[in-house]
Amino acid sequence: MARARTYPIILAHGLLRFDEILVRALEIDNKRRWDRVHYFRRIRTHLLAHGFDVWHSHVGWARRLDHRAASLQRWVKHVIRDTGADRVHIIAHSMGGLDARRMLFNYRESGIADRVASLTTIGTPHWGSPVADLCVRHCPALFDRPRFGLDGVYDLQTSVCASFNALAESWEQTCGVRFRTYATTKNWHYVYTPLKPTWKYIEAHEGANDGLVSVNSAKWQDAYFVPPVLDLDHLNQVGWWDPTDLLRWVWPWTFGQRIRELYLSMARDLASAFPT
Repeated sequence: MARARTYPIILAHGLLRFDEILVRALEIDNKRRWDRVHYFRRIRTHLLAHGFDVWHSHVGWARRLDHRAASLQRWVKHVIRDTGADRVHIIAHSMGGLDARRMLFNYRESGIADRVASLTTIGTPHWGSPVADLCVRHCPALFDRPRFGLDGVYDLQTSVCASFNALAESWEQTCGVRFRTYATTKNWHYVYTPLKPTWKYIEAHEGANDGLVSVNSAKWQDAYFVPPVLDLDHLNQVGWWDPTDLLRWVWPWTFGQRIRELYLSMARDLASAFPT
């Protein structure tokens, strides 16, 4: 298939990347044949098959945003250097969207925004998550200490995200990067089992959510939101589902294909908006 005429795409993962042990141990990141066990399950393979140049990022597992943003900046430079492209697109899941925004703002004097054509986020807590507030409030010694490697949760608090939004808003509106956001929600009965308690907690505080992030937080700003709100939980957003959901195991192709087609639609939208 002919290659799509647009910039390379970086898939930016979120907090607690669950495939990291396997990826690190076998050094399989960005290797196509292992895409089926990747965080972004089979998504890169699908986009490659349709002519897009796609890369996986790799940043700190649960580190603070400043640390993760620095790592993401190195990935952007690496992809630009390897491909010879002028700019890249970033499609980010969950905290990956905050990594990208912090990278753009922190390194704005370096001109990094001129190297990023667009940022598309899905399930990103742009306004933080009350679950992070709960974690930090009740277990501060665990989540606010770098030595435990879980300090990234601190940056997901609603107050911290609101402060960053106020600081970066005017710059983001004029930086030249195209922002697009996707939001999802799921009926409690069909949410990934470990997310059911957090779904209930967020529903009580912020309403409709995907099990970790409310619809309002994922939307960020109405000007960036791509409707409609999709029927997915936080795990579904990257092509995975509850292993106890036997129905999904009977027809995994149908569900997985729907997710892959969602990312393909994102990529095609970028190709249309940024032809090269």
